Amino acid sequence: MENNFYITRPEDIDKQKQMVSADDIRVAKSKIGKKKRKPSSHCLLCKMTIDEIGGKRVGAQKTLGTFSSKTYRGGGDPDFPDFSIKLDDANYIVLRGKKGMWTDELIEKVKEIYLNNECPWFCQKCASKTCHICREILNNPIGSDVIHDDGCILHVAALGYNPGCVNKSCENYKKWGE
Repeated sequence: MENNFYITRPEDIDKQKQMVSADDIRVAKSKIGKKKRKPSSHCLLCKMTIDEIGGKRVGAQKTLGTFSSKTYRGGGDPDFPDFSIKLDDANYIVLRGKKGMWTDELIEKVKEIYLNNECPWFCQKCASKTCHICREILNNPIGSDVIHDDGCILHVAALGYNPGCVNKSCENYKKWGE
């Protein structure tokens, strides 16, 4: 049986009201071309590994991040503007951060990481996802997209709770599950 799909963009999903198997979905996703990129080996800014610094890898948040796009993006927040660089004929890398933070060296590093089919990330300290009291990392980097070892990106919602920090001597320390 031949798989004929008319899904070429994520917006096309659910337009066809038909029963599909898990295998059909995998084939459709591969045709769309959205591939998971495993995280690069170290934080884009401080160059430390996740084992050295701890916490979670932050891929993007409102004021800092990188992501791929089929369309050029620029502007937005004047203090934290979006800035696009061309990766190839069909893709852009959108950089977001404090105005002027993206040096030529940093841009080249991001490009190199994407061309290596990896995803750049920031540690929680560089992404300012730290305790307001002791400056150690938070248990969960709220309001951030977190990149896991397998390349899966999940969003940690900002739901108005205090995630607490990892520093046992801080009054803001929380060990979830206790």
